[in-house]
Amino acid sequence: MLNMSKKALALLSATALLLGAAGCSGSAETTPTPAPAESTPVESAAPVESAAPVESEPVQEASNHGEPMEIHVGDFLGETFLYPVKLANKLGMFEEEFSKDNITVVIDYLGSGAVMNEALTAGELDMSFLGGQPTYSGIANGNGVKIITMATVSNTDPCLLVKADSDITEVSQLKGKNLAVNIGTDNHYQLTEMLGLGGLVEDDIQLYNLKGNEALSGLLSGEIDCMQSISPNKWQYILDGDVKVLANMSETPGRNNQVLVARQEFIDEHGDLIVRFLQVLQRALDYYEENTAECWDILAEYCDASRELMDNYMDDYDCTLGLTETDRTYMDNVYAFLQDHGMLDSEIDLDSIYDESFLIEAFGTTDCH
Repeated sequence: MLNMSKKALALLSATALLLGAAGCSGSAETTPTPAPAESTPVESAAPVESAAPVESEPVQEASNHGEPMEIHVGDFLGETFLYPVKLANKLGMFEEEFSKDNITVVIDYLGSGAVMNEALTAGELDMSFLGGQPTYSGIANGNGVKIITMATVSNTDPCLLVKADSDITEVSQLKGKNLAVNIGTDNHYQLTEMLGLGGLVEDDIQLYNLKGNEALSGLLSGEIDCMQSISPNKWQYILDGDVKVLANMSETPGRNNQVLVARQEFIDEHGDLIVRFLQVLQRALDYYEENTAECWDILAEYCDASRELMDNYMDDYDCTLGLTETDRTYMDNVYAFLQDHGMLDSEIDLDSIYDESFLIEAFGTTDCH
């Protein structure tokens, strides 16, 4: 038998793109200046008083004042759905935007939210992409970060999988069954949302702390009856013919997301660079929309992901920047779940954890959706 722990344990640029009402996408067209016409000699006229010279607005100096500087940003290497930062890095967009100010953007692939939180606390990261649970855990532990923007939203991932030949066809049939999930994470919260589709709550099922291939082995051996899975793994399992989808997040009010956070010290000292960082992400988003197939090739190689699977899941993720009331409501729900399960060390003032000023300065709005 698998060594499974039950749920009794304490259960988340270069282009400025100031678009006004147009939100956070698109670009202004420029009209080429016509070539000067051939001059024709004319009789000299009486001299006129010349207009006062127009003073040009000075270019604002970057907050590093030309001193060599590195901006360290935490990211997940294998997560293709955080594609704007990966594309901007791979296509040289960060270098194009920041090198003129002697600034280098370094993307640190640290693998997990817990490790990124440690690096944020230690000042080794200036910004990071995180899920809801690690974001709240870090804030509760005093790492001093603020949520700057949503970075990824999916209304379809994750999903519940059962064996391809399972007699289970409705979520309500999971009552009393063994389910596998990564306990204490956003996925755990999302599982409870999907259980609700069958009128079930956590106490109606037996929960085991398994994920990925370990959970799949338990499912195929019959030791568990259902597992939660997320792209791209879920699509590999489905296309292999081993499993079928019982339910997914699209049928619930919940969703899956990542946010971008920044340390307060970095905010205070280099807020201008955060604005420019967001604008580069928007450039990468625009490039993705116009060159999707090329970007999938880049991402598959960059993340060592299966190019064949990307047709199945990339459109499930929306990397539009923004911080809306809907975004906040979802994050509030994750927080309530974590609090109810005793997963946070302290309470958090939810009104104090956001800083939308950088979205406003970069794009003139917090709603780019």
